[in-house]
Amino acid sequence: MNRKTYSENHETVRISYPKELNKACIVCGSKVKFKYPDGGKLVHTLEGDIYQVMNYYACSDEVCEMSKKAFNPSPRFDYGDGYFGADVFRLVADEFLLFNQKPDQIHHRLITSYQLDISSATIARMCDDILQLKSLKIDEKTLEIIQEQGYILLGLDGQDPGRDAPSIWCFMDLISNRILATRKFDSFNHEVLYNTIEEILKLYGVKIIGWVSDKQNVITKCHDTFYLEIPHQYCQYHFLRNTWNHLVALDSTVYLALRKVINGLYIHSASKSTKVYFENVGKISVRKVFESVDKDFQAMIKVRNKTFKELRGMWLYETLEGYVEDMEQTIKDLDPTFRFTKIAVRTAAVLKIALHEVKENYKHSLPLFRNFQQIRGVFGDNKTSKTVKKASLGDIYSQILRDAKLMDSTLQLEDCKSFLPSKKRTAIEIMGEWCRLWASYLPGLFQYYGFPEIIKTNMKLEQGFGKEKQALFNRVAKANVAHMVATRGEDYLRIKHCTTEELRSDIVKEYSEELIKQLRAELSESIKKSTATRRTRSREYKGLTIASENDYHQNVQKKGEVVFVDDKD
Repeated sequence: MNRKTYSENHETVRISYPKELNKACIVCGSKVKFKYPDGGKLVHTLEGDIYQVMNYYACSDEVCEMSKKAFNPSPRFDYGDGYFGADVFRLVADEFLLFNQKPDQIHHRLITSYQLDISSATIARMCDDILQLKSLKIDEKTLEIIQEQGYILLGLDGQDPGRDAPSIWCFMDLISNRILATRKFDSFNHEVLYNTIEEILKLYGVKIIGWVSDKQNVITKCHDTFYLEIPHQYCQYHFLRNTWNHLVALDSTVYLALRKVINGLYIHSASKSTKVYFENVGKISVRKVFESVDKDFQAMIKVRNKTFKELRGMWLYETLEGYVEDMEQTIKDLDPTFRFTKIAVRTAAVLKIALHEVKENYKHSLPLFRNFQQIRGVFGDNKTSKTVKKASLGDIYSQILRDAKLMDSTLQLEDCKSFLPSKKRTAIEIMGEWCRLWASYLPGLFQYYGFPEIIKTNMKLEQGFGKEKQALFNRVAKANVAHMVATRGEDYLRIKHCTTEELRSDIVKEYSEELIKQLRAELSESIKKSTATRRTRSREYKGLTIASENDYHQNVQKKGEVVFVDDKD
């Protein structure tokens, strides 16, 4: 829309050819000639509104390709077809990428610090544009880095966004810590994975020198079928976590039983309003008298496991055992006829019985915990050789198996079956599962000795998924995170695995109207697919029709025929 060239509401700036080019064509160096000005455009900048009029030029040399094009290489106040200034776009990019601000927070800053008339929805759209543009530029930089590096140490893992959305698989080079590619899959098997990896190899034109994974079946099947000659490192963290989780399950039988007894103690569950007589004190509630003791117990049961380092059941058992011993020593000096003493004696007795009931599981957890610390210590020692590590761990697991056989002479390693951590499993079963896990993981636990760097795990991938989700939790409500992961998760993964310099680079110089239209179309299609699975009001509900067509089969009775129905069916 044409506006008055001069107005009190805005400044008018006419952009001519750059003085430093001295009217020389940017391609051939010939003189350029003025063609026409555009119709003008009102641009909302951080410094106020500017009415921008752009003069366009063409090369005077008819042979030059620029003779047939109208152009002006001067910097503009706007970017693309937008009506907000390039400085606004830069500020939004910095706030979003470098300072992890939400669109609403950026919106608040723009209207309070710059009095800019802009909506939160517009900023959200800018953030999506910025996210996609940066993601694309990061991919371009990754291609340069990997081709210069000359090889890939492949880390791969999948993410379930939830809400029936396709799974997102991430492929990373663990040497450079760069995202190689991300893919969405509605259905997935080892052949699909193979085709995807071949696409990635074709794109980068380098070889894979090794794999690192959490030993998912689909990954191991793909590797063993198509890439058997490439070393495959099984994630040591996942191995230790799988081992630890069984120990946690056994230990929880101690913790949960003791917590239940503590919460059921008379000094905790007695009525606050009911008062009883305490000698030399008067009438007062039991809860009030034993408040400090109850606080001790309630503090004890708030303890949490420290992954790989401490078990709450063992800690609670040992702490509570010491506390009960101190109680008994204190009670010896009290008058046994007093109500206070009687309640204290009863409390100690109840706890002592509870400790006795869980003692066996505690005694089983204790040596397993010590075994685990030995195992973790061997894995964490980077100074020993592969041979020494395998021998040391082999000795530990052999001892675990011998101890298990002393408890159950019928136990055979080949009979041990895989199972998920469960409180119902015995210590003997857990010891057998530990030995089975060791035998299963052993071929891939020390392949990292052949890698250029000591990379034992794929935790960089796991951490990337965590950072991606946390960034989305910061941007939207929890209920919308699954949708955001499904539609924008791949781009967030990339900006969480790049350098600060890449995020800081000028977003306006990377902007292209044709490119952004393509990216917006792709995002729109992704959103459309995601929302289709979440539709409620607009969907058709034909469940009964489908069920009756599939599973209701009426007997057709011929004329004169009697049909008998068996009630038992």
